[in-house]
Amino acid sequence: MKDIWIITLYGFMVGILGTGIGGTLSLFIKNTHKILSFLLGLTGGFMLFIVTFHLLPEAFMLGGLYFSILGIALGIALIIFIEMNIDSVLKNPNMKSSLLLGISIAVHNFPEGLALGSSFLTMSDLGPMLSLAMLLHNIPEGLSLAIPLKVNKISPGRIILYSILTGVPTGIGSFIGGSMGMISNILISLCLSFAGGTMLYIICDEIIPNAKTLHKGRASSIGFVLGFVIGIILYF
Repeated sequence: MKDIWIITLYGFMVGILGTGIGGTLSLFIKNTHKILSFLLGLTGGFMLFIVTFHLLPEAFMLGGLYFSILGIALGIALIIFIEMNIDSVLKNPNMKSSLLLGISIAVHNFPEGLALGSSFLTMSDLGPMLSLAMLLHNIPEGLSLAIPLKVNKISPGRIILYSILTGVPTGIGSFIGGSMGMISNILISLCLSFAGGTMLYIICDEIIPNAKTLHKGRASSIGFVLGFVIGIILYF
């Protein structure tokens, strides 16, 4: 039982530290429409990389075509449902993209936690290395969430808090993964493709249009391509 709590602590540290550092870094970025448009594009490009090279390939490999497509469809359906009901919940409609992006990152972090918990339990030598890799991987995710919050002029304290909260599912996932041991590949596939579906919809429906609204020039397009390339560099 002691090992489970150590694994869970690792998961929370990986999730919270990574996204928290990313959220904090955003506070040092200058607040102009052109720069923020560029950074939103950067966020979209990086997120698209995560979907196309990380989430969906792993989902297809673990669960096959049909379970992965089901996960994508469910993820998109959830975001559309939330989007349809969000105006009555939020006083500030401009917060919609930030909330949806936060949900998608949190959903994405849960299966990562499952993988982390399982690896600690079944391959103890791999656990610390995977923890470090996930922590570094979560930093740009925290930054990606924080940029839309910065666009909406959210206070620095709340930006850091929201960034940290998106990392919490990593700890929850690591507890479940550590408790159950080897998790079903189909379950992980559904989780990954579900997260991929939510991100894909948010990129197309929120991030790219908002980036173009902030600044009509090429800043967001350049940022989008650069974000995609940065993802390739970080992961390969």
